[in-house]
Amino acid sequence: MSSDRKGALVDSAVKHLWRHGVTAEETLRAEGPVAVSAQGVYIDDIDGRRYLDALSGGSAAATLGHGRDDVADAVSRQMRNMAWVSLRTFLNEPSIRLAERIAQIAPGDLTTSFFVSSGSEAVESATQIAKSYHKKRGNPSKTKFLYRKTSYHGTSLIGASASSSPEFREWFQPLAPGFIELDACYAYRRPAGMTVEEYGELCAQAIEDEILTQGPDTVAGILAEAIPAALVLTPPPNYLQRLREICNKYDILWIDDEVFIGVGRTGKYFGFEHYGVQPDIVTSSKGITGGYIPLGAAIASQRIMDVLLEGSQAKVAGHTYSAHPAACAAGLAVLDAIENEDLVQNADVLGSWMLDQFREFGERRPHVGDVRGKGMLMGIELVRDTKTREPFPAASGVGKKVVQTAMNQNFMCRASGDVITLFPALVSTRSEVEDMVTATMRAIDEVLNDLPK
Repeated sequence: MSSDRKGALVDSAVKHLWRHGVTAEETLRAEGPVAVSAQGVYIDDIDGRRYLDALSGGSAAATLGHGRDDVADAVSRQMRNMAWVSLRTFLNEPSIRLAERIAQIAPGDLTTSFFVSSGSEAVESATQIAKSYHKKRGNPSKTKFLYRKTSYHGTSLIGASASSSPEFREWFQPLAPGFIELDACYAYRRPAGMTVEEYGELCAQAIEDEILTQGPDTVAGILAEAIPAALVLTPPPNYLQRLREICNKYDILWIDDEVFIGVGRTGKYFGFEHYGVQPDIVTSSKGITGGYIPLGAAIASQRIMDVLLEGSQAKVAGHTYSAHPAACAAGLAVLDAIENEDLVQNADVLGSWMLDQFREFGERRPHVGDVRGKGMLMGIELVRDTKTREPFPAASGVGKKVVQTAMNQNFMCRASGDVITLFPALVSTRSEVEDMVTATMRAIDEVLNDLPK
């Protein structure tokens, strides 16, 4: 395609297509980029450049990689047979079968899926389920939700209200009432001299203290990712156990937001499985259809459903595209592929290998403070001083420079501040993850070597 054609596309995008998270100036400066095709863990742009994708498409959704005929064929067959009917009017078999499969792979009594079209909608539905649960139990004053700094729960008003992002809090005022912020459980940043277990207890106690401050009879739930994905904050082993105990003690529902990490990414189907606990509600999206078609789910435990369905059924808002047949057909095809190709095990084995490589790399570098992760989710925290854990000044933009350097070298990684994050597709091969590790190390080294001495 000619450069004139590409320029016209970029100009038209700036004029007619709102691009979240990227300014018009950045789009023009980067000349897009414009993707035109993708296969496996590679994405090709309009200029013929091929990018190695360690981000599952950029936002962790393409867990099966790009260009899967099996998923595309499943969607096509369903669309040709029956593209969509309203769940309010008709049941449809793909949604029933997918809900059954999720109940089979989810541990414990997580039995019932409320299907929507995105992670943000799944989180909002989960909060409605929690409020309806308490109202049915005769506790209508339990309407508040706790959330933690650095976490991300989507872009609806509920997601924005459960966010510490200055951008959300500045632009979207007034936010929804009743959302209470807690400190993150950030083990690398724990007080000097404190063990990880002691820190886990400290963070859990802070949750209980806040519940008591607010009044247990006013708190409906806590939005808490098993592993907060933005900074890859793997929790202390005792933290989620204590969180579960506290929720039980005060009749508060734990909503585990696994939109980012669920359905295999961590080397188990769900992140909470690593810690021997079960949430009351789990939210899922992204990996549930591998990014091939939008779908999200709020997955509720049988304990919750017994209350919601008793007598007159509790209210949870429906959506036009709830349980979309074609989207659910995609979900079934994705779960078939994950099972048949043993992709959860692949994520566990190759992810562990990658973390080992990055830890060895960090031991030889003066500015790699911490390496952490589970399965195909990993974070490398860069700091000015590893002994004191002093961060780089925000103005230095070290993380952004690493990402841009990698992109210039046809490699996709991400940064949250100065935490470099990778979340490759579950189908990645040993050779491909070796290339990802090499590309990440190269970009980090180039940026760190250019820092003022």
